[in-house]
Amino acid sequence: MNEMLNLLQTGLSGASRRQDAITNNIANADTPGYKREDVDFKSTLENMTSTRPGLELNTTHPGHLTGTGSGAHPQEFNHFRETATSLRLDGNNVDIEKEMAEMAKNNLYFDTLAQQTDAKFNTIHSVLERSGG
Repeated sequence: MNEMLNLLQTGLSGASRRQDAITNNIANADTPGYKREDVDFKSTLENMTSTRPGLELNTTHPGHLTGTGSGAHPQEFNHFRETATSLRLDGNNVDIEKEMAEMAKNNLYFDTLAQQTDAKFNTIHSVLERSGG
């Protein structure tokens, strides 16, 4: 169970860092020369679930994370800036519609992870109540 909580915590941290990057992109949508940034935390989660046996994940969709892992402490998330593109003459490459869509998708991801974390803690609480601890 601890491995799953570590994985959920890493996912929540990554989604939070990605939300910060997306928010920063939206705030700089009109800044000349600004290049959008993003955070790839899914690779870190994928690595956590595929490096060592111990954590089995069920998949019901091809986009789900697969494999097993240790639930070890997370690595750094890959924070990057997209410098190769420009959408406007001033060099800015923020597409506000894309950012809003990515924000909505990231919010759903974060909310799902938060619900799963809550469910894990509720399970722990129920076990402790039943055992008299």
